[in-house]
Amino acid sequence: MDLALALGGGGARGLAHFGVLQVLLEAGIFPKALAGTSMGAIVGAVYSVGQDLNRVLRVLSSLDLREALGLPPSTRSVAEEAIVESLIGRIRRRPWWEVNSARTTRFLAFLRLLTQGKRFEELPLPFVAVACDLLSGEEVRIREGPVYLGAGASAAIPGLLGPIRWKGRFLIDGGVVNNIPVEVAAELGRVVLAVDVSAPLGPEPHSLVDVALRAYDITARALQEHQIRRARERLGENFLLIKPEVGHIGLLDFALLPEAVEAGRAAAQTVISELKNR
Repeated sequence: MDLALALGGGGARGLAHFGVLQVLLEAGIFPKALAGTSMGAIVGAVYSVGQDLNRVLRVLSSLDLREALGLPPSTRSVAEEAIVESLIGRIRRRPWWEVNSARTTRFLAFLRLLTQGKRFEELPLPFVAVACDLLSGEEVRIREGPVYLGAGASAAIPGLLGPIRWKGRFLIDGGVVNNIPVEVAAELGRVVLAVDVSAPLGPEPHSLVDVALRAYDITARALQEHQIRRARERLGENFLLIKPEVGHIGLLDFALLPEAVEAGRAAAQTVISELKNR
């Protein structure tokens, strides 16, 4: 089957992609190509370099990922920390792109290990990581160079990680422009399975930081819904969408890895028979 996966962004919720891939492989369904955004790009990268998914999950389960990467406890903390870091950076006259640079370096080093230092050009199957050009606002599709750099750029959440330099550009999280890269996957395969790991809107805002985060979520949701409608119109019955039940998992709740994986497995089971009939 000419199947391409579109793996969406959602922070720790995106760990559900591991469960989706596990079920597909157990059913003898092998994706021929992948497109990923943010955590979807990270999981897609791990799969595309040929890593054993079960082994990777055992390693990840043994780590405190938030602590290992030096991440704050919540998205609210991310926004508040970014404000403080920016002020400190101005006082110390540091370039704006160096904010959170130590954490970014640590993050990229971790991804380099996960992707075995491989390059896109040597991958056994097509893989595209989707990022956003911070200066132009353009969608950037990365399919060359170090895999860890492409996946890292796709997952560089503003405020949490500094922008990633790539070919003279400053790249940030691809979820800003294309959180579920269906159109990208459609260029790679005849049948597209999209995995949506986005979350419902959170509780009522109680501060200006909350309002800013909510505004971003609303815009991202509207854009994503529009892109999914376009995909349905273009692909028809060759477009399948699953949504693992991960809405209760926060952006940085990496400790809920087992729950996310199980949710991905459950969602994937619902389309196995349909995929086998293609």
